[in-house]
Amino acid sequence: MANNLVDISSQFCPHYVRKCALVCPCCNKIYRCRLCHNAVEINHELNRNTVQRIKCLQCGVIQGVASKCSSCFITFGLYYCETCRLFDDNDKGQFHCAKCGLCRVGGRENYCHCNKCGICFKVGFTHKCIEQCSSSDCPICLQDLHSCGECQKLICGHLIHVTCYRELRQKFKSICPLCATKI
Repeated sequence: MANNLVDISSQFCPHYVRKCALVCPCCNKIYRCRLCHNAVEINHELNRNTVQRIKCLQCGVIQGVASKCSSCFITFGLYYCETCRLFDDNDKGQFHCAKCGLCRVGGRENYCHCNKCGICFKVGFTHKCIEQCSSSDCPICLQDLHSCGECQKLICGHLIHVTCYRELRQKFKSICPLCATKI
């Protein structure tokens, strides 16, 4: 394999259905997606915007980032975002928000971007704005709010991941973990 690449692309990816894998410039390994990479490579994370090459999973050709294979012409994913290096064959209503700088799911028509908060919210969702609240970590799981999953805005204006919110509510906690306001 060229440039001493370590190919891990044969492993199952639970995150996306696609016909290509990412050649990760940070570690010279080939993974099916950045989430699979980040789960294994504990000392660093893949910045998907730095990916310059991909591997076709049908013919094995390593090539520049594109929507189709330069050799066998297979389409890598029904959804393709060149900016985010995102390929997916499952229709999740994906769209790229230029203001967020990443792809979201759920349909562009169902979301609007709040410039003050710095994140997309469902259309019609009323919220208390906290300037750039999306640029912090979730107070529950400590993962990045901006790029990791759908967020829940609390009455007080703070954000947490929807999955973390559900977990918080299941444990009968009804206060914001940041300011102790009733949620």
